[in-house]
Amino acid sequence: MKLSSKNGFSLTELLITLAIFSLAMGSIFSVYSALVKHTTRQYCIAESDSELTIVKDIISRDIMMAGYGIADDYGNLNYDPRPIELINESAKNDFDILTLRGTAIGIFSRASQAWSYVENANFLKLYKWNDARENINKNDIVIFIEPVSRKLIDSDGKAVFKYPKESPSSYEDGTLVYGIHSEDAKIPYYSVQYLLGGTSPSRCAPGTYSLLRAESKDSDPPPPSVRRPLLSCVKDFQVAIGLDEDDDGIIDHWEPENGEIISNKYDTKTLKQRIKQIKVYLLVQKGNYDSGYVYKNPDEPDSPWKIYVGEKLNNSGRYVTLRSEQKNYNWRLISFSVTPRNL
Repeated sequence: MKLSSKNGFSLTELLITLAIFSLAMGSIFSVYSALVKHTTRQYCIAESDSELTIVKDIISRDIMMAGYGIADDYGNLNYDPRPIELINESAKNDFDILTLRGTAIGIFSRASQAWSYVENANFLKLYKWNDARENINKNDIVIFIEPVSRKLIDSDGKAVFKYPKESPSSYEDGTLVYGIHSEDAKIPYYSVQYLLGGTSPSRCAPGTYSLLRAESKDSDPPPPSVRRPLLSCVKDFQVAIGLDEDDDGIIDHWEPENGEIISNKYDTKTLKQRIKQIKVYLLVQKGNYDSGYVYKNPDEPDSPWKIYVGEKLNNSGRYVTLRSEQKNYNWRLISFSVTPRNL
């Protein structure tokens, strides 16, 4: 009887097979790692885009509503709220500070969106709107403004009142009434401030900040304790204000030009007429750290790590130079224009 033989693999064949398998798995893993890295980068960018859209909407709304509910005359009261005020720090090689004022820029109280007028002054009856969101409700904190002179009506220095229990000593039919807050307020408008500060998350490049928004109905400017982060990984924040200086409806000056703020020479009523447009510039990190990437600004081939933040044509911004530890991040300059609607 002939016995059948059973032959196995030799050690050499086994090693060759393992080597081929290892190479194949290594290639697959490399492709997978690259895919995961790309997907993660795209996810971070998409997340950043969504965050930016929300932030732009908030800033745009605040600018559009700046000046709403601001009186032209506050009498003997110690108030002179400029609807839009810019502190330019580019001369100090620093970011700008934007302050906005109005009764409707408060986003934490329903009452700030309400307004009406006195329908019957005999017993303080206010006109009711079809949209309940605009109606002033019982116990809302409100202010009263004369409809023609746009003067704030106070009562022995008191500027804010709890409706309907409190009211000025004199008012008439047609008097404008603006809501401030549903519980309490110390000043007759909101003050909202945008600036950079705080501590950025660990994923952000060194030397970046958070864009902060501060809102107050009790003090102007808002205290640091009410500052809240809106956007992280921000390198710079600059603002330009378009002014119509000769009342022809055309913007003929952008400030700060060469660091100068000329709108300070206007009183509040004139300033409302002069401001036509606001431009906002944000230098923001795009994505996470990438050791295989080095940022180069295509607009500055001779100085690829310099980025101009602002309106370069009239020198209303400043150059930002990336430090060595910031060059492995992608950067983008976000700019958008807003036309105020309540000045």
